[in-house]
Amino acid sequence: MTPRFSRHWYRFRPHLRHRHHHYGEYKRRDSAQDTVHLRIPKQVNFVCNSTDFFDCAEEEVASRLQRRPELHDLDRDIDRLKKRFERTKQPHDGLVALLSQVPRAVLAQLQMDQFPHGYRNKRERLYELIDFNDTMVNTILVLTDTLRDQFSARTKQAADRICKRVGAPCFTNEQWTAIIRGLTREVAVYQAAVDNGFSAWMTDRSQDALGIDMQVQDPETKRYLNIDVKTPSSFRHRMEQLVHEGRLTERQLLEGDRQNYIVELNGHGTQRVAIVVLCILPDKFGELAEWRFIDSTKMRDMLVHLLREHGLTDNRYGRMF
Repeated sequence: MTPRFSRHWYRFRPHLRHRHHHYGEYKRRDSAQDTVHLRIPKQVNFVCNSTDFFDCAEEEVASRLQRRPELHDLDRDIDRLKKRFERTKQPHDGLVALLSQVPRAVLAQLQMDQFPHGYRNKRERLYELIDFNDTMVNTILVLTDTLRDQFSARTKQAADRICKRVGAPCFTNEQWTAIIRGLTREVAVYQAAVDNGFSAWMTDRSQDALGIDMQVQDPETKRYLNIDVKTPSSFRHRMEQLVHEGRLTERQLLEGDRQNYIVELNGHGTQRVAIVVLCILPDKFGELAEWRFIDSTKMRDMLVHLLREHGLTDNRYGRMF
């Protein structure tokens, strides 16, 4: 006779009558913690495929582009990347912030070159160029000497590739060389001041718009200078412009050529400040290598002279207005 089987399967359940559970001894799971990561997202570091410093920075910038990149794709990330660099002071973050600004800076430079006497949104475009230059200077200051030596050529190559990805024009070799030449001298003066015991502060965009690249202070006397660093060609052009505007005499121009600096009053009202426009002549201050003077003695002597003759004592060092 064939045995009969039940049509239903029953789950085996062991008898628990001999076990005694004390549920109060166990902590209940806090389900509210499940949504913490949604309210406070965790910062995830970008992981590069390349071990090369410059390639890694370019790779992160490229990863922020859309599948079909557009001209202003990176604009939405610029402020966040700049703040990240301000917080971390890491060379990689500085170069990423710099490369993200390249397309915007190129367009601003083209607009300024095309309309040198003024155009719509001139102040906004000017600030975009100042932000680009400031980010480059701050990045250079945290690089090693080896990376500084490679910076100009490698960054130009990465910048060109980023611009081509988004369909923006590239900096010309002449434009890039002019930017590097000017900022090299600015960093060299800052480095010479710091290395020789002075206090130095790289100004922000509002002071930079007035023509102040940095402030240098004697920590003992508290006298300080507002300095605008110029290449020889830029220095001559600035003096001729001031003569044309009636703010500098021919005699003062000749004196400026002789002593390699002039003192210019710039701004209006409470923002009117005295600025030392300083010409960096290789014959006067020596050659540069890796964004600093090979011998900073002559620059130190010039800073001592300028502080003694033109140093300010209005307690506005580090806080202009």
